[in-house]
Amino acid sequence: MRRDLLIITLIVVIIAAGAVIAYTYFLGPGSATITSVTTDKDLYHSKEVMNITVSVSARGDMSNTTLKLVGLKSRHGDYQLDKEIPVTLSPGQNILRYNHTLPTCSSCSGLSAGMYDIDVELVRNGTVVSNMTYSFDLEQ
Repeated sequence: MRRDLLIITLIVVIIAAGAVIAYTYFLGPGSATITSVTTDKDLYHSKEVMNITVSVSARGDMSNTTLKLVGLKSRHGDYQLDKEIPVTLSPGQNILRYNHTLPTCSSCSGLSAGMYDIDVELVRNGTVVSNMTYSFDLEQ
């Protein structure tokens, strides 16, 4: 009788521990981290398409999340890339992709050849939960 009670207690404890782990990982409070930002090349020319890939590791509920890409600041103070993309993150690793056509590198656009940054943010309910900056070269 005691042995049966011990086995039942052990089974209940294992099930409860599994439920806590499952809740924390899948349904619990959400969190996410940008693990990398890459592009298909390090050097771009005017009017080329830049393929941006953002890798994100997520846990729990990450609904109402936005991927924000801001960069290519001209000498006039304008950003040639300013995009907000609603995303749904699944628990585990997520790969997010965005293609951006680069502007003409000229005095009219306010962009000259050189190094430019892209600031990448994950925003959830108005709060930045993770961010990373990526740099690349732009030529004529």
